[in-house]
Amino acid sequence: MKGQNINFKLIEEIPEQKYMDDLVHLYTSIFEDAIVPFFIQRLHTKQKLLSLIAYKNEEPIGFKIGYEYNDSTFYSWVGGIIPNYRRKSIASSLAKQQEHWAKNNGFNKLRTKSMNRFKPMLIFNLKNGFDIIQVYTNEKGQTKIIFEKLI
Repeated sequence: MKGQNINFKLIEEIPEQKYMDDLVHLYTSIFEDAIVPFFIQRLHTKQKLLSLIAYKNEEPIGFKIGYEYNDSTFYSWVGGIIPNYRRKSIASSLAKQQEHWAKNNGFNKLRTKSMNRFKPMLIFNLKNGFDIIQVYTNEKGQTKIIFEKLI
């Protein structure tokens, strides 16, 4: 991200209020179906939580959050980039940092989920070495695709 003034903040465990506010802002700006109480509750209840935030000139422009799924697997839960900053390798940088952190913290597998309607995310996961391991329909009737990757 040289020359773009992109900086990354790595936060282990529950983020302090300033970063929580930035995460909520990004979450609600990127996802039209954002449910803030659910988002905050998840951040407060998961073990080995990792939040990564991308900033351009101190403005939050992207994020990636994950947590312990089990002793060997880190779950990459949610993330996104503000539309004006997409296709600039920011998501790739966040993913690489998350994978590096997970590997250095004793995990040997990454897991994530997506839906067929999010084609760019499906392609991103496949290009980054994830395999589809399961497809199921949840209680809301949404088809979910589970991806895993050995690290």
